[in-house]
Amino acid sequence: MVLFEKARKVYDDGTLAVDDLDLEIAKGEIAVLIGPSGCGKTTSLKMVNRLEELTSGRIIVGGEDITSVDPVQLRRKIGYVVQEIALMPHMSVAENIAIVPKLLGWEKKRIQKRVDELLELARLEPTMYRFRLPDQLSGGQKQRIGVLRALAADPEVILMDEPFGALDPISREGLQNELLELQNTVKKTIIFVTHDMEEALRMANKVVIMRQGRIEQMGSPDEIQERPATDFVRNFIGEDRLANISPDSPLDTLVQDPILRVKPGLNASEVLDLMEDEGCETAQVIDRNGKWGGMALLWLLKKASKKGLSAADGVTRERKLLIEEATLRDAAEMLADKDLPIPVVSGTGEFVGIVTQAGIARLTIGRLTRKRREVLD
Repeated sequence: MVLFEKARKVYDDGTLAVDDLDLEIAKGEIAVLIGPSGCGKTTSLKMVNRLEELTSGRIIVGGEDITSVDPVQLRRKIGYVVQEIALMPHMSVAENIAIVPKLLGWEKKRIQKRVDELLELARLEPTMYRFRLPDQLSGGQKQRIGVLRALAADPEVILMDEPFGALDPISREGLQNELLELQNTVKKTIIFVTHDMEEALRMANKVVIMRQGRIEQMGSPDEIQERPATDFVRNFIGEDRLANISPDSPLDTLVQDPILRVKPGLNASEVLDLMEDEGCETAQVIDRNGKWGGMALLWLLKKASKKGLSAADGVTRERKLLIEEATLRDAAEMLADKDLPIPVVSGTGEFVGIVTQAGIARLTIGRLTRKRREVLD
């Protein structure tokens, strides 16, 4: 369904982002592209719908060379889901889902039927959600609508760029399950970019591990885990990490992105609105240089908001761990005392990420299931 033949992307400044990529993704397959930052995974994804133009080589979608198709028409035939869903705030849920079908000239009755059909597939009651505005939805619900919008015109190919990356672990896992269930019904060809190895192994029929614009290894999740081709792959999938994890292991195995980052200059009331939209009770305050300014807490923000103060006046700076020094034991003890995210910072004050109880649980489950496979083998 999607074929990369020596696909290459070189930017004007000479940066080689994708280097002679050869990859075939079959009809109905979920192919997950993963690798370290700058490996070319997102650029490869964007070349499929010509948001990034090929420098050389070919990409074939449904038997058709993408360069022979007008970019606008091509994008209307390919679904696209990104982390920042960017629903039109003045449009209802139904109107947001219907954007592409309207552009394609579908009849009104056909559009209405399609919108209701998709809402039912996502277990969102049409009569309840059809006329809601985006600001009346939770973060997870917005993400669902973004996926439905990509499916609306019934495209054969859907591109997903870290679609669940901004969600909390529980919402993320729920949406992963929903997408897999939905895929059993719609059977689309999906190219999915993530930085989360657990997500890749869970979602993919085919895992494509990239490094410096090239494919380091690809195969089924079982093949990747059981027969890593190189030391890079072995370390990247975390085999050694899971096998050798101990209470004194460093924190880097647990660090994840927060649900919400805010700038210190925002009003406390603005941050409260953002937290309500995302359904979370904390936010990390980070300045333009990446320096951590504290963790905003709901009850502190409410106090600051009543006085008309900024987000920086509703934070705590006491709860944190240093990435260079802290261990899994330190994080576990702090989380056992209080179930709040733990900000992780560098010795020079840069924000690294957060550690949560759900992150420790996932790591433990990953280790236990790996050990079980070893016993069964």
